[in-house]
Amino acid sequence: MLRVIDAVSRLFGTVAGWAYFATALMLGYEVVMRYVFIAPTIWAEELSRMLLVWATFGGAAILLHRRQHITITLMTDLLSPRLRRLQEVFVLLFIAALAAVIVRDGGGIAWDSFQRGRTTGSMLNLPAWWAQVSLPLCFALLGLQALVEALRVAAGGTENLPRGSVEH
Repeated sequence: MLRVIDAVSRLFGTVAGWAYFATALMLGYEVVMRYVFIAPTIWAEELSRMLLVWATFGGAAILLHRRQHITITLMTDLLSPRLRRLQEVFVLLFIAALAAVIVRDGGGIAWDSFQRGRTTGSMLNLPAWWAQVSLPLCFALLGLQALVEALRVAAGGTENLPRGSVEH
């Protein structure tokens, strides 16, 4: 089960990377159309914004797994291996708890927008829930990944934690 969550996190991370690439292409196209041909699009800005939301939250779980989030280790580097492991488990469980709150509240907001038929109010007038559902979905994955990492740290300590892009 742990490897399944890792695989889903990797998949979301890969899709997030491609979403950033697509966003760059769309915005580049928009700049050329707007400033060279004086013919701005009605879709590039809004679709790129939606992709950015999905990519940002969709890549969070794999970054947690790879330990690529920004960390400040000034104090934790001074801890003994046992205390560092306890601190790491506490932080990961805190992330999982925070993710659960975001899943609960974000899911309610997305569901309400879906039921009421809210839209973005832009020229494309996309359903608002398309972007809003990214929070509960991606934070559910982040929470699961945090629980997986907490189990790994509790079982093996911090010396086996992946650093950088190292996979295990």
